[in-house]
Amino acid sequence: MKYITGDKQMIKEINKSSILRVIQTNAPISRAQIAKTLNLTSATVSSIVKELIDEGIVKSLGSGTLNGSGRRPILLMLNNNNTISYSVGVHIHKNGVEAALVNLLGNVLKSSHRDFYKGGELEEQVIEAIHLVMENAAQRNIIGIGIGVNGIYNPSKDISLYIPASNMRNHTLKEKIEAEFHLPVYIENDTNAMAIGEKWYGNAKTLENYILLNIGSGIGAGIVINGKLCCGAGHAAGEIGHICVQPNGLQCICGKRGCLDTVATEYSIIREVKSAINRGTKSVVTELVSGDPRKITIDTLRQAASLQDACVLDVLKYAGQYIGIVVSYLLNIINPQAIFLSGSVAHLGEPILSYIRENALAFSMDESSAGVRIEVSALMENANVIGAASLNIQNRLQPDIIA
Repeated sequence: MKYITGDKQMIKEINKSSILRVIQTNAPISRAQIAKTLNLTSATVSSIVKELIDEGIVKSLGSGTLNGSGRRPILLMLNNNNTISYSVGVHIHKNGVEAALVNLLGNVLKSSHRDFYKGGELEEQVIEAIHLVMENAAQRNIIGIGIGVNGIYNPSKDISLYIPASNMRNHTLKEKIEAEFHLPVYIENDTNAMAIGEKWYGNAKTLENYILLNIGSGIGAGIVINGKLCCGAGHAAGEIGHICVQPNGLQCICGKRGCLDTVATEYSIIREVKSAINRGTKSVVTELVSGDPRKITIDTLRQAASLQDACVLDVLKYAGQYIGIVVSYLLNIINPQAIFLSGSVAHLGEPILSYIRENALAFSMDESSAGVRIEVSALMENANVIGAASLNIQNRLQPDIIA
């Protein structure tokens, strides 16, 4: 892994971020090892490490083994009991707003979730969700608010080009939220934020080429190439949910037909299970919802799949095949080291993951898929809010880069 360092003309935060990343990835580690890894002077490392300790982000573990000089080096690690610095992470999805108070180790301390209600402006509903997690947190040092929003976001102009949840275009969220909390607000597409979170707190710490695939109410990809987030010329890179997989299929929210979103999202999978049951297919799902199909949720399907329900497993095979085919395109085009899966559909587990892997490998070149890891994100159900919270440390300590 390459670490980015700064010279005298670059801001100190770049070095601070790299030192923090080295400690995060290699702990327990000494100051001397950090200096050697980053090719920094001992004085620079010692000064920045002192700041990190004073801020409660890093702590000393005690002495390590004897080094060549006969001295035992002091080993460092991230402070699991850090009570000084926190971030607020917010996820705006198609149905509502989730917010969380997250420490700088990526641990969720408090969270809230609320569905959208009619008559309230989007900013008002986001502000309400943030207030819920910031209650009784005045004594804490909250460094900022990170927001992951579904749709297409242009961070350079702080404008949402398109928010499907509210059918808004060219909308700004930042101004009202910053005015309300007097904290810096960083906003990014939700899946891109999750990809950044995977780098800071998940299983991508040592990777430079990987993809975070978010499969839930929609499907998107956060793409990292050579350590940098790939956003595209129009900030629409990664919208793989709108790859056509059925040319004569159902109409998608984007206006096109046969998109991956129409066959493999949480909603489309639930729709297919309901349709199968209505056609007379026997399923344990009917019992789980007491005969009321309106009560079918993704959790219902997870439970049914664990019971080896044939109806649900058939639908998951159908969706998994299409997802796997699109993943094969990503393997051939990007050739990543890993693909991390997140979102409610990914958390259905092996009943769908096995079909995704099988088809991804079957339809990609061996050279493109050799050694690639296709696995569920380590951040699990908190990936959205942790990813959003990571925007704070990303932008404060390491702007413009994520490796």
